[in-house]
Amino acid sequence: MLSAQLNNREGAAHGRRLLAASASHSTSGMLTAVESVRISATRRVVFAQAQIMHVLEGAVEVKTEHGSTWLTPGMSVALGSGRWSSTHPRPKARMWTIYVDESFLRLQMSWFLPDPQRVLPGLHPDEWDGRAMVLNSGTTAFQSIEPIWRKLSVIHDGSLTPETAATRSIELFAQWVEVVLPVFVSDPVNGNRNVVLANPVRGSLTAAVTGRHIERAVQILRSRISETWSVDALARATAMSRAHLSRLFVIRTGLPPMRFLSEIRLTEFTRLIEETDMSVASAAHAVGWTDPRIASAWFYRRFGVVPSKYRLTPHPDCTDGGKIGTDSCDEPNSFQRELVD
Repeated sequence: MLSAQLNNREGAAHGRRLLAASASHSTSGMLTAVESVRISATRRVVFAQAQIMHVLEGAVEVKTEHGSTWLTPGMSVALGSGRWSSTHPRPKARMWTIYVDESFLRLQMSWFLPDPQRVLPGLHPDEWDGRAMVLNSGTTAFQSIEPIWRKLSVIHDGSLTPETAATRSIELFAQWVEVVLPVFVSDPVNGNRNVVLANPVRGSLTAAVTGRHIERAVQILRSRISETWSVDALARATAMSRAHLSRLFVIRTGLPPMRFLSEIRLTEFTRLIEETDMSVASAAHAVGWTDPRIASAWFYRRFGVVPSKYRLTPHPDCTDGGKIGTDSCDEPNSFQRELVD
């Protein structure tokens, strides 16, 4: 059954179009994570996958055909495939959005929630109708999950075979769900819905101290993103040895320091391409890339299209509500032609 999902043509084509790190990987249409920072509101857009939006910083209003909801740090909203949504940051928000084949999502969640009677009303996949479903896992849970999302975001960069990428995607999905499962179930014994099912502590009792060092390293990179960095320079800035910093950084964030820097540069570069009229070269320079070709190459790996073309090709939207397949969302465009090619 998983092989059938991995070959889901519609999901794969859509993922190559907008979300995949590499246009040649069909598995990216099944499960992809994308970090974004937004200041401006988005148009009403439709995706062929289900999407789960998580807010880590700031606040955002998410509007759908059935109304709107406010999300603050630690909150998320799940929306079924083919349903339009728009996001309105207040005033700025950092988010992780998961794009996932809906049939895969429903199947896996059914496995993870085998007893519907223990699941809170409306949260079991058999009961969910695809409308906006708001969850509050908490900021602590999101902090422990973010390294998993970051690993998902780079898993289709071409370094792994499609089979290995698919296997690791499912492993990471299971790790993520394990952390958030408490918000789905009720405990008939003591009624405690916030029981942690897996111990999030990894490492020795000094992890809290070293964790603060890594959090400082992350904040330094985010606040001084346009500067030239090396692992040695970051180690000096955090008063850590190069080896110790590198090891702990991977544990805490899921990526080595310089790869993490490239990813957050790409996230901010994407925001500048979407929300401003800055040239590609200026946007690249603003985030620390002196050569715009480097920025374009990273952008292409994430979205499968160069920045200039991305700007000229808006994602399909809904101007009158509804879903893909309805009159209001069924205008001929390159996105729909790509799904049937």
